[in-house]
Amino acid sequence: MTQPDSHLPESAKRLKAARLALWERAKEGSVGGFAWEHTHLVDGYFGERVLEAGKQPFSFALVAVGGYGRGRLCPGSDIDVLLLFKRRIPRAAEAFVKALLFPLWDLNLDLGHGVRTISDCTSLAKKDFQVLASLLDARPLAGDAEVFHAFRDAFDKKVLKKRGHDFAESLRAHNVTRADQYGDSTGMLEPELKNGLGGLRDGQQVFWLSRVMSAMGEKPVFLPEELARLREDQAFVNRVRTALHLSAGRKNDRLFFDLQPPTARLMGFAARDGSPKDTGRGVEFFLSRLHQAMTRIKAMRETLFQEGFPQSAAPVAVAAPNLGAGPRGIYFKSQSAVSPDNVLTAFSESARTGLPLTWRARRLIRQYPGRYASGLIDRPETLNSLVEIFTSEHADVACDGLLETRLLPAIFPEFGDVEHLIQFNDYHVHPVGRHTLETISRMSGFLHGNSEPWAVEIASTIKAPEVLILAGFFHDLGKDEPDHSIAGGSIAREVLTRFGMPMEQIDDVAFLVEQHLLIPKAATRRDLSDERVAAEVAGVVGSLERLNMLYLLSVADSMATGPRAWNNWTKSLFAELYFKVRHLLDQGSLAAPDGTRRLKTVRGEVLALEHGLDPEFLDAALNAMPPRAFLALDAETLVAHARQVKKLWDAVAQDRIRKPSRIAGKGVNLIEVAPGRASGTYQLTIAALDQPGLFATLAGAISLHGLSILAADLFTWKDGTAVDVFTVTSPPENLYPDEVWARISRSISYAMVDKLDIASRLEDRRKSPLHKDRHGPKLKPIVSVDNDSSDFYTLIEVAATDRTGFLFDMARTLAAHRVSIHLAKITTIKGRAADIFHVRDEVGGKITDQERLSDIRKDLLAAAEA
Repeated sequence: MTQPDSHLPESAKRLKAARLALWERAKEGSVGGFAWEHTHLVDGYFGERVLEAGKQPFSFALVAVGGYGRGRLCPGSDIDVLLLFKRRIPRAAEAFVKALLFPLWDLNLDLGHGVRTISDCTSLAKKDFQVLASLLDARPLAGDAEVFHAFRDAFDKKVLKKRGHDFAESLRAHNVTRADQYGDSTGMLEPELKNGLGGLRDGQQVFWLSRVMSAMGEKPVFLPEELARLREDQAFVNRVRTALHLSAGRKNDRLFFDLQPPTARLMGFAARDGSPKDTGRGVEFFLSRLHQAMTRIKAMRETLFQEGFPQSAAPVAVAAPNLGAGPRGIYFKSQSAVSPDNVLTAFSESARTGLPLTWRARRLIRQYPGRYASGLIDRPETLNSLVEIFTSEHADVACDGLLETRLLPAIFPEFGDVEHLIQFNDYHVHPVGRHTLETISRMSGFLHGNSEPWAVEIASTIKAPEVLILAGFFHDLGKDEPDHSIAGGSIAREVLTRFGMPMEQIDDVAFLVEQHLLIPKAATRRDLSDERVAAEVAGVVGSLERLNMLYLLSVADSMATGPRAWNNWTKSLFAELYFKVRHLLDQGSLAAPDGTRRLKTVRGEVLALEHGLDPEFLDAALNAMPPRAFLALDAETLVAHARQVKKLWDAVAQDRIRKPSRIAGKGVNLIEVAPGRASGTYQLTIAALDQPGLFATLAGAISLHGLSILAADLFTWKDGTAVDVFTVTSPPENLYPDEVWARISRSISYAMVDKLDIASRLEDRRKSPLHKDRHGPKLKPIVSVDNDSSDFYTLIEVAATDRTGFLFDMARTLAAHRVSIHLAKITTIKGRAADIFHVRDEVGGKITDQERLSDIRKDLLAAAEA
């Protein structure tokens, strides 16, 4: 029950009313000056409240510290104040503090307060650097100005001069912890606005350490106008934080996907009544602006540490006569030495040594990037130098400088066109520019041996690493076009022709750009047991050299995209396809092997094994297995399936004795578990009597117990047995795997005899406050049908925002249409979870009737939207 306002002093009543009005305006979109106005209101309260409390019998200073001291109060910010005394704390201070703060507590504001002498502050700040940081932002609110000035003088002389370097080192160490805990927000899907690298804390550190350097009598690193730009970027991020707090209705500094549209609307980047497409585009512009601001903030923080508080390092020599190197970085020996060629040489030295250019050197380039670029554009020497930079061991350091100075976009306007493009999904971690340079960095690591052995081994065979690196640079430059691969290939041809690259190499670069999605799409969406898939890829690449380059580009691109594109499972799929294609190319024949011959060969291998099965049963089992099993599985696995089916039928026979009724045998299932081929995965082979909706039941039971399904291979025998092979992630923490498998088996049994409603249980799980689905952006579902990629199956792809039980919902919908599923692959397409089904109709053929396909598509869309 809310307390009446009658007990509040007039100053608190005015503050409450003013804050309420401020909140209402902000919720309507007026967030621009919120933090300043909120601070002003609280300042006004303290000024009035001190007067209401009457003249005090002591001299004091009321001081705002921390975020409140910086004058930027977001809706959820704490209000931290300090009551400061010169030499001793009078007894009456406690009553005075209560008079000041109790009304704010009654308003449910988050308060932090301290009552200290100047000596207390300096002593504590020397020992506790969190206190030191909060006092750096001290701002007087009321009281005696002399007390505050005495504090500032003592603080500068006794704390900053003596402990400034130690404070900087503590911040340096803290930044490592921040990176681990909160991540680098300049390239995150869901940036942390306060503590992530590039967030508000970075900007605060710049101002803190600039103040420390001033107190220590050292020259400033940044010009006043550069600090003014930093304040603008800080103000923008703070406005975003304000909008985020209002959107979330609470203090929250992580810009989660579901909060991005309302935050973008409050920031004015998206209309309130905009379509989902327009809103998504608005969010992309908003995130692009946010990442640019955070990138500049992070660059200034890194520079201040590099140059204001450099760490000792071994001397580094540079070969160019106009350049020098020191702990603070690479620098020009004179301003007259800053020429186009020397600028590029400086970045080459940066890539070789790992030292960034000094801020002054970058400032000289940043002032006139177009002037220097004009002397570098369309020259073969420029392209050679850039390739040398991109392939160097410390390419990432130099590339950061090339971006920060705007030199790279000036040399390649095509890069600048898409540099800050961000896609509103949970798939691409970085904007296009950052993603491109991350891809180059990954490939440079392959070439230098700084990666996994298999990648290094393949990279060692590349005859023209410049082709591979340039393909990495151009592969996403067509990202703003509908088919970015083809557009990127055209851009590569046009630009490299201008730079005078040999036509043969241009063709190779363009080929890699145009085909850079060939391996990911085939590996994650096609049936790799279908020999036609490897044959088609082999036919496209044509040579082992191109295959190796395309594979490394695909791997680096996926690694740079994010964890949804590159994980242990996709790694295993890429490798399986790569080695199958390589085998075909090594054979010198691109024709797909004969499936009939493969079937006979594998059958013979099964019979030759010491299987311990009754020959008559084994022969019957082999005759009952679907032909695809001999193409997808090896002999040992087929024998294992036969053994499992034998156990199943024995269990069914026992069940029919115990339960001589219509449900006898229906609920029987056997699960065999083995480690998956990818680390952190398991392979569940489930045998049961086939019945309508069986696959949906199996998928639902697995999802119900917290496992994610990565792939499903279905083998329906002619005798009515189903052997379905699921690749799943590890069970949730704190659960024993064997217990989980048993629970899944029981759930399947109950569901098959109508004792368990899996759909209802999955819905309960989704609604549970203890359950959290991935909170990717809500995206419009897409259903597509492909009757060309397979000779035997219709491929149906359903892409939508992921959720628990999504595969179950899709499989149940297909079962309702009497569609037989033979293979399911789960991947990610353009930020959506995508289930790709290889299906046949009830008579074993492709689904070609357009009216029927239209009905299936309509129902799948409805199920995906639910």
